[in-house]
Amino acid sequence: MQEYNICYSLDTNYIEQLLTSAASILSNSDKLENINFYILDGGLSTEDKKSFRKLKNIKDFSVKFIRVKKDDFKTCPMLKDKDETYKGYHVTLPTYFRFKLPDYLCDISNVLYLDCDVIVRSSLKELFETPLEDCAAGMIKDVESIKNAARLNIPDYFNAGVMLINLDYWRENKIQEKLFEYAETNKETILWQDQDVINAVLNGKIKEISNKWNYQYFLYDNIDMNDFKDCSILHLSGRFKPWLMAFEHPVYDLYYDYLSLTDRKNEVIYYKQKAFGKFLKNNVGGSETNVRLMISDEDIQKVYGELSKHYDKIKEASEIIGRETDEKLNKVYENIQHNYKYTESSVKAAEEKLLRETDGKLGKVYEEIQNNYEYTKSIVNESKELLQNENVAKFKQLDKKLTDTSKQIEDTNKLSEVKKQETDLKIERARFEIEKENARKEERL
Repeated sequence: MQEYNICYSLDTNYIEQLLTSAASILSNSDKLENINFYILDGGLSTEDKKSFRKLKNIKDFSVKFIRVKKDDFKTCPMLKDKDETYKGYHVTLPTYFRFKLPDYLCDISNVLYLDCDVIVRSSLKELFETPLEDCAAGMIKDVESIKNAARLNIPDYFNAGVMLINLDYWRENKIQEKLFEYAETNKETILWQDQDVINAVLNGKIKEISNKWNYQYFLYDNIDMNDFKDCSILHLSGRFKPWLMAFEHPVYDLYYDYLSLTDRKNEVIYYKQKAFGKFLKNNVGGSETNVRLMISDEDIQKVYGELSKHYDKIKEASEIIGRETDEKLNKVYENIQHNYKYTESSVKAAEEKLLRETDGKLGKVYEEIQNNYEYTKSIVNESKELLQNENVAKFKQLDKKLTDTSKQIEDTNKLSEVKKQETDLKIERARFEIEKENARKEERL
């Protein structure tokens, strides 16, 4: 049995794509291949994990979800923070998670790292048997290799969506530390996030492998059917993905065929409508939800066919709608400003009136408090005098009681002294009688 270690990294936003990609691997693997999945978890839900485990309906496998601390990557530069040009690109923080693979997979020598937007169309046996020798990774050149290599001033530039990683090499050469260091010190230079960092740090230590293991297809390009037919891993590169737009295309069908093998199979129609809704929203305007509710699966291809014929007009109409919307917003803003100034002056006048009325009421309340205070003060003084007089009388009565009690105590003491003397005399007399009796007894003897 062959053991193949495969790694993905993502958060819950890419669970649909992860399920689809993993389903394609399991569907095309041989019986004697054991697949071990390692998922770098940036926030998957319990339901997401259950969905992944249900892929065992296709073929058995092992899976380990490795919880990632996002704070470990907080200093890594993000593409979306560059400028407005890159706002629509789907490059997220989890792409950096692979930097810590030597720690996460401490007992593993090599692993195949895959982006979630890849479709595997054959067994991975040949790829895993690729000798890496003294290289850090096996990779395929990026479709824009020349431009990006020149930007980073390196000989070649590789796509990081598929990486056969030599983890032993990474550990021995402290690649993990070097990746983080480069990301921290070259933020202004870095554009394509982890991919730029990996190319810069591993420069000269990347083994180029066959293009069929990472056929990068941009959905707006004309596809070469021969390349498409021969590729083992299809990488849905670029901004336009099957889940972001609807169209008649073999790539589109392939993606949803594998999604149909997951526990989301009953939701494929929904996903297609959602994709079409996003396309209409981005290119025409309107509500994505409302659009999806109005169309059926058959409608998608028909409507898109018509729309694609008039794409330039749709785009122009979208721009006109945008300009008209901006003008309307400016007018609304002017009205708001005018109303705000009027409202502001009205509020100020109301506040001044309220303050005047409040001051008058407070003056009356204060006067009443003063009157009540004086009245209360006089009552308290009178009460003090009465209490003082009453206390004097009570004190005299108490003093008399104390005097009488003292006299009684004194008389009691005198009586006790007399009785004591009487007792002493009786004791003395008894003692005398005893002695007298004892003397008589001695005479008789």
